[in-house]
Amino acid sequence: MGEFRTSSRTRPVAAAVTDVGRQRKHNEDNVLVKSELGLFVVADGMGGHNAGNVASALATKSLDNFFEATRAGSLPGPVPADEQELDPEARRVVAAIRKANHDVFVISNTYTQHQGMGSTVVAAYVSCETEQIHVGHVGDSRCYRIRHGEIEQLTKDHSLINDALALKPDLSQDELARLPKNIITRALGMKDAVKVDIRSENTQPGDVFLLCSDGLSGMISEQQMLDVFDVTQDPHEACELLIEMANEAGGTDNISALIVRIQLDAQDERQPNSAELDDTRPLHVDEFGETVPPAAVQEGQLQVDDVDLDVAAQQVHSIADSSLRSQAHSASGTVARVAAAPFTDRRSRAAAGSGRYTAVTTAARPPAKDAPPSKSAKRATEVRVARCAHCKHELFIGNRFCVECGAPIKP
Repeated sequence: MGEFRTSSRTRPVAAAVTDVGRQRKHNEDNVLVKSELGLFVVADGMGGHNAGNVASALATKSLDNFFEATRAGSLPGPVPADEQELDPEARRVVAAIRKANHDVFVISNTYTQHQGMGSTVVAAYVSCETEQIHVGHVGDSRCYRIRHGEIEQLTKDHSLINDALALKPDLSQDELARLPKNIITRALGMKDAVKVDIRSENTQPGDVFLLCSDGLSGMISEQQMLDVFDVTQDPHEACELLIEMANEAGGTDNISALIVRIQLDAQDERQPNSAELDDTRPLHVDEFGETVPPAAVQEGQLQVDDVDLDVAAQQVHSIADSSLRSQAHSASGTVARVAAAPFTDRRSRAAAGSGRYTAVTTAARPPAKDAPPSKSAKRATEVRVARCAHCKHELFIGNRFCVECGAPIKP
């Protein structure tokens, strides 16, 4: 797998796996492993098949391009008042997520078929020079830290339940149980501006950071997540185990797990050659949930059904003020997606049929874990929500596509 190396005494080693799950037909999650930039992202799209995938893919691509364009220079534009006190590296993460939000919003309001689409995002930037990690997020995709045998959630879900508890911390379990489920209050693409939560932490050798979509955190407990790292210390193998556990628990949503391990540089002096680096060419998941190998996808172009994101990105720049356009002109423009790897065992071949694609080829041991307890019911106070007329799923306010079955929602 690709490894980000500097003169610092630590370096991150990362891997990611995303899976369609057992009850969805399409995978609307996208992951980004850009080790040379120290950038790691999980995005969970909303808006039904096609629109949700477009939103999450565009979000990851926008973050990638922003970090490429600003890797050797200062951030464009004046520093907003609410970012004056932030560390410059943290400010870069916030600015990148805000740019991604703007791009998704513009495309959502430009193309009729994508109206109302959105995406959650959690992005981590690991700086080996300062030995810090900066985690920014919008929505309910999460980041956990595993340190000294303990797990801690570093992000706070932007959900109706958390907003309600912030206003009234003494809500009873009965009151919480009566509130709508699966409602988030913040996402990329809903408005032209979005508030980004950012958290900066010092890293230590041995730290493990888990970025995931709610398809993982909603299916297995924190203790089960922690137990995985008693079984294996390999990031890719741990991702495989987490995905398998979430599927065994029901797999009701798309599932994404991205693990970043901080280790001493002296632990492995082997320099990866070009053949060992991650294949970051785009991967296409067809309408049947099957993966199309990178060789079948043109280099430098992300295919999301019939939508050309490169054209969409050009449309963003043509109708919106983009201060990064000249800086990004020389950037690669390729979405660094986790690419398909050859499936070398029976379990991996079975995964291929479900729309799974992985970063490297490593057989994972099946976990011997009990099924997790159901996710606690937590939502906010008296809120009016829409329901899909087709499947009765509760919808994100303002979304014009059902995130469960993909049916269009009439205003």
